[in-house]
Amino acid sequence: MKAPPRSILVLSIASFFSMMGMSIVSPVIPDYAISFGVPFALAGLLISGFGLARLFVDLPAGMLSERFGARRFMLLGLAIIAISSLIAGFAGNYSVLLAARILEGAGSAIYMTTSLTAVTKLSPVENRGINLSLYMSMFLVGTMIGPVVGGFAAEHFGLGAPFTVYGIFASISFILVWKTIGRDEVSDPTSDIHLRKLFGLLRNYDILSINLANICVFIARQGVLNTLVPLYARMNLGMALSELGVVLSIAALGNLITILLAGMMTDRYGRKPFFLAGLGVTALFVALIPFTSNIIQLAIVIAGLSLSLGLAGPMAAWLTDVTPPGEMGGSMGLFRTMGDFGYVVGPVVLAALAGTVGSVASMPFILAAVIVVLLTLPLIRTSDPAAARIAKGT
Repeated sequence: MKAPPRSILVLSIASFFSMMGMSIVSPVIPDYAISFGVPFALAGLLISGFGLARLFVDLPAGMLSERFGARRFMLLGLAIIAISSLIAGFAGNYSVLLAARILEGAGSAIYMTTSLTAVTKLSPVENRGINLSLYMSMFLVGTMIGPVVGGFAAEHFGLGAPFTVYGIFASISFILVWKTIGRDEVSDPTSDIHLRKLFGLLRNYDILSINLANICVFIARQGVLNTLVPLYARMNLGMALSELGVVLSIAALGNLITILLAGMMTDRYGRKPFFLAGLGVTALFVALIPFTSNIIQLAIVIAGLSLSLGLAGPMAAWLTDVTPPGEMGGSMGLFRTMGDFGYVVGPVVLAALAGTVGSVASMPFILAAVIVVLLTLPLIRTSDPAAARIAKGT
């Protein structure tokens, strides 16, 4: 296995700082909003506003970056994140904070979509899976470390401090990209921007099926792991917050282990078997969660769930394999949009269902498992160019 190109290592490190910054602010958002005297609903708007901004900016960011260059858009996204985070850190009222959060979401969408596009373009085809796994693993590590740093900053320097730290980390990422990524490495000035290109992507069965599977990955991760599991652990099992923290840490560690393994294995044997198996087992473990009755059982099931989800981590490598030349930006923009759709809708729908059935019983988990299965089934007919290339020995 070849070492990742220097540019991919730099983009992975930059994404680590960006993702750590994003997760740094997550523990303090509700308290920071309430400190301005607003109700809980408006505190929640800070989270949904960020997510909705990403949802609407992902696709145009990908398509525009294909024409004008990913480097330019990565720098734009990081600059927006840095400036808006500093504004949020020193916000004098709730309205300024909300506007800054929406800008953060837009900047995050621009950077995440274009950096993902850049990594796919810079990766040699035979090492595409492991390079994307390295890139995605930095997201996970940043997510694991961020809340600890954010809690410390808020406790010692005030509720606005985590946003200031986020701005500093985004600035570090900006410098890394500016100094390392060449102007012509990830640009295609001949690419055109037309809505018909988007419709062409949606008519491509392979691209559509992989995007549907991406939705279910985010539903399982954000809707189940980060929303239903904490509710179930607290309301049904009476677990302490410290115990819940251990369970969620196990999930993050398991995901990190298998995402790197999946990258290597899919480069060597093809994409389809690993993603089908990973998502199929994910559905099984999601359905098993409501049948756990103590922390040990829940930890075992969550460990299995996180390991299986990790197998689907480098799914962008499969999407890259099936995307026509000149359409990578739009394809990755669509991929990010579908992921953010699952990110936004999954927690809302599943949490609402959990609330309508009283205590968190089996219904929302079973529904999530069924959705994962249904959105995974189209992958059975999806082509696997990596497997075909390996079979030919090229």
